[in-house]
Amino acid sequence: MKGPSLASANAANNTPDSLGSSKVTQFLRTRDCDIQDAFHHSRSQWIDDPVICQWRDPTHHIHRVLSDTNDLYHDWKLMKRRPFSISTCPIWKDTGRALAKVGLPWHSNQVNMPDQIDSSWPFHFKDFETQLLQLLGSRVGNSSAVGYVSSHLEASCYCIRALQQELRRICPSQRPVLVYDQFDHKLIDAIQRILGLDTVRVHLSDPREEMIQRLLNATANRARPTIFVASVGNSATENDNISIIADISTEIPLILHVDAFRSFDYITTMSEHERRRAGVEKFVLANKSSNDFPRTEDGFVIANSIVAGGLNQPHHGPAVSLTPNYQGVKGEKVAYIRSFDTTLGGSRDAIAPLWLALYELRLGNSGIQRLCRDLLNIRSSVLRVLKSQGMTAYSSTYSLDVVVISFSSSQKQRLLKLGGTLVNSGEIVLAIQTQFLTGEVFTSSQSFSESLPNNLQTLLNQYPIDPPILQKLKTTVQGWKTITRSTAGYPLHMGSLAALGPVIARFWDLDIPQHWVENMAHNILTSRLASFGVPDVGNQCTFKAAFTNGSTMGNRCGIHTAFSQFPDATIYLSTETHYSVMKTLRDCDKISNVWSLKEPQFSQIPSDSQGRMCADALLKQIVLDKQRYTAEGREYHLILFVNIGTTFAGARDDLSEIYQALKEHGIEISYIHADGAFDFGFDTCGIRLGKPGSVDDNGMPCVQGVTISHHKALGQNVSGEVLCFTPERDIAGTVPNLDARVVFETWLYNQVYTPRDRLQLRNYCKQNASFLEKGLRNLGLATKRNPDSMIVVFERPVAWITEEFSLRPEGDWVHFITMPHISPETIDLFLERIKNVDEACRVAFSSIAPLLTDLLGRGIQLRRLQNQSKSTETLRRLSKLLKPVQSGYHAELEEFIERSVRGALSVAAVDDEGNFQLVFLVESNRTQSIVVNPLLLRASFMNKLQAIQDIQDQLVGLMGRYLKAKIRPSGVGHQVYVY
Repeated sequence: MKGPSLASANAANNTPDSLGSSKVTQFLRTRDCDIQDAFHHSRSQWIDDPVICQWRDPTHHIHRVLSDTNDLYHDWKLMKRRPFSISTCPIWKDTGRALAKVGLPWHSNQVNMPDQIDSSWPFHFKDFETQLLQLLGSRVGNSSAVGYVSSHLEASCYCIRALQQELRRICPSQRPVLVYDQFDHKLIDAIQRILGLDTVRVHLSDPREEMIQRLLNATANRARPTIFVASVGNSATENDNISIIADISTEIPLILHVDAFRSFDYITTMSEHERRRAGVEKFVLANKSSNDFPRTEDGFVIANSIVAGGLNQPHHGPAVSLTPNYQGVKGEKVAYIRSFDTTLGGSRDAIAPLWLALYELRLGNSGIQRLCRDLLNIRSSVLRVLKSQGMTAYSSTYSLDVVVISFSSSQKQRLLKLGGTLVNSGEIVLAIQTQFLTGEVFTSSQSFSESLPNNLQTLLNQYPIDPPILQKLKTTVQGWKTITRSTAGYPLHMGSLAALGPVIARFWDLDIPQHWVENMAHNILTSRLASFGVPDVGNQCTFKAAFTNGSTMGNRCGIHTAFSQFPDATIYLSTETHYSVMKTLRDCDKISNVWSLKEPQFSQIPSDSQGRMCADALLKQIVLDKQRYTAEGREYHLILFVNIGTTFAGARDDLSEIYQALKEHGIEISYIHADGAFDFGFDTCGIRLGKPGSVDDNGMPCVQGVTISHHKALGQNVSGEVLCFTPERDIAGTVPNLDARVVFETWLYNQVYTPRDRLQLRNYCKQNASFLEKGLRNLGLATKRNPDSMIVVFERPVAWITEEFSLRPEGDWVHFITMPHISPETIDLFLERIKNVDEACRVAFSSIAPLLTDLLGRGIQLRRLQNQSKSTETLRRLSKLLKPVQSGYHAELEEFIERSVRGALSVAAVDDEGNFQLVFLVESNRTQSIVVNPLLLRASFMNKLQAIQDIQDQLVGLMGRYLKAKIRPSGVGHQVYVY
C-alpha cells in the first residue's frame, strides 16, 4: 500500500514554527544529504532479498523517498522548539543519538517479561530493563519489583490486571470494583473494557460522609474488594488527593494503584526536606491487603502497583509497570515462546526499554534531583514573570508544571504560541522541562525569550553514558548481524531494518511535529481502510482505525469492540488461534463470567489437520449454545474470530465454508474479526470490511474487524493497526496518544514498499518454502504446509538445530518460516545440518548393530525414533506395558519418553520382523549435548543387562563423538524398565 505523499506531509507541517515555503525551496538546493548518506553507509550490513537488492540501482524509487525523507529531516531539525510545550528533553534525545551510533535500530523484540529469556532469541535488552526495574523499584522501597516497559495504556492495564488476579486468588467469591476520581477518563474506559471491571467514580472534594456512603453502596457494604486508581502529576490540573484516599481507606478496605507516569522521577528523588515543604506524599510499593493500614510506620503511603516513566515525558513515551511479586500471576506456559505468557501484550518494542534505562542510568537519582531543583528555580521565575504581567498562576504539587488561570486575550495567544496547553477547564498549562536548562529561559527584563540553546553540551557532559555500556551495545548489535541470517522460527522480516534502520535512527534526536504526526496518522489509517474496501468518507464514519503497540493489543481491541456492540454474545475461535487471544478472553471478568454461574462467553472449536477451524464442529457447538440461550431467555449473538495466516501452521480459516454452513441452518453471524497480523502485511488476502451481515461481490462474507502487525511481514519496529466497524463508539481499549516514532516509520515503510514489492517478497518466500519442504521430505521427515504458505511445519529435529535456527516448537512439531532474510543458501545449510545428524547416527549404528545381533542372537537393526514415525507410535503403545525393574524409580516415565522422542536421538533395536527388542532413550539439548534416559527392554533380556548397558555406553559415546555433542550425566540413566 502506498503511503500519503510528501505534499500532504508538508501541508500538515504548515505551522508558525515551520520555515517559509520560499526559504525552504532555496534551502533545499544546498542542504546536506544526511539521509541518503546514512542509507548508503548501511550497505555494508544489508541482508539481500529480491526487493532490497534493487535499492542499489540509483534510479529506483527508494531514492526519491530518501530525498523526501531528507527534506523532512532538515525541516524538522531547523524547527524552533516552543519552550512550554510537552516535548522530549535534550538528554533523552542525546541518548537516542548514542543508540544510533551503536548500530540501532536492528530488528529486536522484547517479547515476554524481563526475567523470561529464551536462549534462541537474543534480540532484546532485558538486562537493561531489569536494571531499570531495580532502579525505579528501589525508589519506592522495592528493588525486587516485577513489571516491564510498554505504553502508558498497557502499563496501566498490566498493573490493574495484576491486582485483579491477586484479588481473584484471595477473594474468590467477590467481584472487585474499580474506584477513581481524577484518573484519566479515557484510560479508565479502556481498562474497564479490557478487564471487564465495574467502575465507580467518587469526588474526593465531596464531604467525607458522602464519599464513604457512596463507597459502601458500591462495595455492598464493604463486601466487595476495592481497587482505587489514583493519578499524581500526569496532569497539572487533575491530581488525586492521596491523603484523603489514605484516610477513607481506614473506613473502606481498599488497595491503591498510583499512576505517576510523568511525575515519578520528580517525586521519588526529592529530599525529605523538599518533600515536606512541597506537601508531596512518599510512596512505598508493597503487597498490602485491603484491610491493612494504608501507611507504613513512617507515614508513607502503601501502593500495590505504580506506573512510572521518565521526567515529564510526553504521553506517548515509554511507561514502566511496577508491582510486588504477586503470587499466582504467572500466566500460562506456552511452548511457542518457551515461557509463561504473562505480559498484557505479546511482542514488545525493545528500543524503548533500553532508551529509558540508559536515560535513567546516566542521570541517576542525584542527577534527577539536581535537574528538578534547577527546574523548580525556573518555575519560580516563571511564576514571578506571570505575576508581573498581571496573570494569575499556581504551581502543581506533584509536577513541575505551572497552571495559568487568568489572562487577557493577547496573553493567551502569547502563551499558546510559546507552547502552553489549553485544558478543558479553560486554564493554560505551561510545562517546565529540561530544555529550559539549555538556554530557553526568561531574560532579566522579565519577558519571554525564545533564544536558541547555548549550553546544551555542558548539560550533556554532566551526565554521560558510561563508555563500557556503549561498547557492550555495539558488540551486541554486531553479533546480531550474523545471527539474524539464520533466525527462521518467527514470522518476522528481520532484514529490512538493516537497510532502513540508519535512516530511522537519524530522527531519534528530533521532535517530529505533532501536526505532521496527526495528519499522517489519519492519512495512513484512511488508506488502510480503503485497501480493505472502505473507500468513502461516509462509510468511514462507521468504521474506525487506530495504531496499536502490536497485534496482541490489536486483537484485544477488536474483540472488545465486538463485545461492546453485542455484550451478551459468544465468541468462537479455533484451537489453533494465537495463544494470546485466549489470554484476552480470560483477562476480562465479563467475558469469562468468572463471578457468575453463567458459562464463559467464548468457545474453542477444533481445527483440522491443516489448522483451519472445523465448520461442522463449529455448527454443532452453535446449536448447543443457541439452545442454552433460549432456555435462559436470552437473545443469541455470534462473534466469529477467524485466522488469516496467524497460526502455527499458517492456516487461513475457510470463511466462505463456515458462512455457507451456518447460512444453511439459518444462523447469522453478528460480527467477524479477522486476525491477519502476519499475512495482511503483504496484502488484504481477499478480505473486505463491511457492515455485519454484508457480503462482497463474490459472495464472501465481509468482516467487521481486522488486526495488522507492522513488525512481521515488513519488519519495522513493534507496532500495528486495528480496523473496526463501530458506529457508536471509538475502538475499545485505545487512547489518543500517537507515538510519533511509530507513525513516522509506518509512513516510511509505506513509501518504500510498494504493493508490487510486497507481492514479490511473498512469492520469493513461498518459493523458498517449497524448496525447504522438498528438501525435508527427501530426508524422510514428515511435513505439513498450507497452500501458498511460507510456513513449513515438520517433526522436531535434534534440539540444538532447533536452537541454532531459532525454530519454534509446538508439541511434536516445529516450524520454519522462510521470511525474506532467509536465503536459499541458509536453507541449504539447514538441510545439511539435518543430513549430518542422519549420517552421524548411521555410522554409529553400523558399529553397534553387529554387537547387539551377536548378543541377542537375532538380526538387529537400529532405528532412530522420529516424532511422526511408525516406530514412535509403537513405542507409545509399548509404554503402557512397561514396568520398573526396581521400586522407587522416577514416576514420570511417559514424560521421559516424550522428551526423548522429541529430542530425535532415541534409538530402537528391532529384529528382522520389526519387533522392538529394546529402546535406548536419548534426549538432545539445545546446548549441543545429549542425556541418557531410562533403558527399555524385553524382560527376557534381563540376564544380559550388563552387556546391554555396556553397548548402550558405546552407542551414546559414538553418537556424541560423531555429532560433536557433549554427554551430560543423568540421574535416571541407570533406570531400567521391562515389558
